[in-house]
Amino acid sequence: MAAELSDGLGRFLLHSTVGMLALVGIGLAYEALVPQSQLSEPPSNGFLSVLGGAVGYVAEIAAQAGWLILPVVVVCLLIRRLYPLAVYLGVVTAGAAILVGAGILLTKALAVSKGGSTLFSVGSVHLVVTCGALLLVFLPVIPGRGKTWTIIGIVVAAAAVEAIRAITDAVSLWAVLGGWLIGLTWLCVSAWAFRRWRRRDGPLPVLHSGLPVEDRRALVPVPVREPLLAGGGRSVLILCGTWLLLACAVIGLGLLITGVLSPVRSFDQAVVEWFAENRTDTWNALATMAGSFGTTGGIIGALIVTGAIFSAATRRGAPTIFLITAVVGETALYLITGVIVGRPRPDVDHLSEGVPPTSSFPSGHVAAAVVFYGGLALLLRAWTRSRLRDLGLILAPLIVLGVLLSRLYWGVHYPSDTIVSLLFATVWVWACWRCFEPARGASREESQPAPGTRRNHSQPTSLQNQK
Repeated sequence: MAAELSDGLGRFLLHSTVGMLALVGIGLAYEALVPQSQLSEPPSNGFLSVLGGAVGYVAEIAAQAGWLILPVVVVCLLIRRLYPLAVYLGVVTAGAAILVGAGILLTKALAVSKGGSTLFSVGSVHLVVTCGALLLVFLPVIPGRGKTWTIIGIVVAAAAVEAIRAITDAVSLWAVLGGWLIGLTWLCVSAWAFRRWRRRDGPLPVLHSGLPVEDRRALVPVPVREPLLAGGGRSVLILCGTWLLLACAVIGLGLLITGVLSPVRSFDQAVVEWFAENRTDTWNALATMAGSFGTTGGIIGALIVTGAIFSAATRRGAPTIFLITAVVGETALYLITGVIVGRPRPDVDHLSEGVPPTSSFPSGHVAAAVVFYGGLALLLRAWTRSRLRDLGLILAPLIVLGVLLSRLYWGVHYPSDTIVSLLFATVWVWACWRCFEPARGASREESQPAPGTRRNHSQPTSLQNQK
């Protein structure tokens, strides 16, 4: 396998490297020659302001966690033993990072930018390369006309996001166009080099059908066909009913605390003030470290990593959909409750910079930590055979406790905010676990082939056996 993979690999890397260096030069020339416009103040009100703010928030989260997508897919391809595609995607990812990094450094060093935003730093290169590379890799498993509609849908969605950013003056139009030019050209160069490398495997498909792949069955993200919800419609009703009951209960508790239960408010205020009065540099550092496990970008990034790897290793969709549903359901409940209850943040100095303009009640960070780390601990216990399989059940509560205390220490939540979040998130993640039953197929008997049989690509496997 190593000899087969290395045959022609050097030429692929050489062609890709030469193309990448040429693109850096093209980008610098574009920066120097194209007229640049200065960014103006974004609109302060109206529909465009709201739309621009929403797109800007998504772009900020993407900047924090989106860079993980391609490296994680590389790991998934390695798990499925699709080594040439993993090498291709790794080169594309590294090339995009070098293009952006080298472009920013050279732009500053050579002073070719005349002001405004630079095409190497607005995120357009990463957006185009990420969407395009994933399309090229996974198009071979999309049936028939679905390929065309998939390409159109992704291109339109990406273009719409970029257009909104340009219209609302988040970035300049020239930088967006330049970023797309560099990103698309890098995709074409790397795809051409890869196709030359793999030409010996037989006739090459047309480019809009994707890259050549050795085994399409292994490329299917979830090859094991089974219902995501074990109970079907009944599980959907249970899940929706549980969410509605939790929403009513949390909203009711929030209104009681903020309007009726004055002893609780007095206790809340006393605790928050005690934390604010006993801050030290050491505790500040510890609180920052503990709180990082519950940040929005951190949870999304961890969800990308664990969701993709669980799908690749278990060959099933239930574990990943379980985690996504738990996080999305918790987030929706938190946002709706915050709007209705509208509890102000504690009236103390906030150590956390950029506190979101949402309600203090409940704590979204604590709830997200409970559903994600709790759900991940349950999945690891079900799908691994190591003696450390129960370690997650020990670490998850410690992580949640650290996030909870950090929110109090920073002065952005009251104790009742965090306690209610802890309770409702625990119930919600357990309801999701019961309805999705993501441990299906994790038994030792199912995860190992019978003696004398050959494992195929549709056979389930445990995480431990993948290692």
